[in-house]
Amino acid sequence: MGQYSDQQIDEILEELKRLDAAPPSQAIPVELPKARSWRRELLSWIGAVLSTFLVVFVLFGLVFRFVLVDGSSMEPTLSEGDRLIMYCLDNSPESGDVVILSDETGLGIPLIKRVIAAGGQTLDISPEGRVTVDGEPLYEPYAVEQMRDSGDYDYPLTIPEGQLFVMGDNRNHSTDSRSPEVGLVDEKEVLGKAVFRLFPFGRMGPVS
Repeated sequence: MGQYSDQQIDEILEELKRLDAAPPSQAIPVELPKARSWRRELLSWIGAVLSTFLVVFVLFGLVFRFVLVDGSSMEPTLSEGDRLIMYCLDNSPESGDVVILSDETGLGIPLIKRVIAAGGQTLDISPEGRVTVDGEPLYEPYAVEQMRDSGDYDYPLTIPEGQLFVMGDNRNHSTDSRSPEVGLVDEKEVLGKAVFRLFPFGRMGPVS
């Protein structure tokens, strides 16, 4: 190997000193995400599940309820065994609404009927079974048979405020406001409005 001159050795030493005296490079700090413990993950999951159950409980305990149709008085609109969703916060039933009535009616059992006329409206039923409300013929595509019994009222009949005249869509096979057993229904007896059919799946959809 060749020998270095004294001048070259001095230059090498000076360069080494210069490099040694230079400040170290500035490293950019990187904060790594902390691994979440399995306990924290579990608590987070449980919290989400409980929140979901709470929302469902509130919705289907206070706002909506499930209803099972019993009987054929609402045929062909509703059939026995149909499962419905009832909206509980509708306090102003109107003509045409399908409502669920409490067991405080004259029959002593819950009923599902259609509101024909509400308080303040004037109802008339002709001998042929044609229904008019406030002088206007009621459009009833759901009533497939001619009504044979209009009840013992003297028509036209003005419904008192706070009361309802209800009938089943299956007019000739329904015990409703035409019968003295039920009569006019107090609005307070309305539990809610049938809004959606869940089952059978082939007929799933809004109730109208």
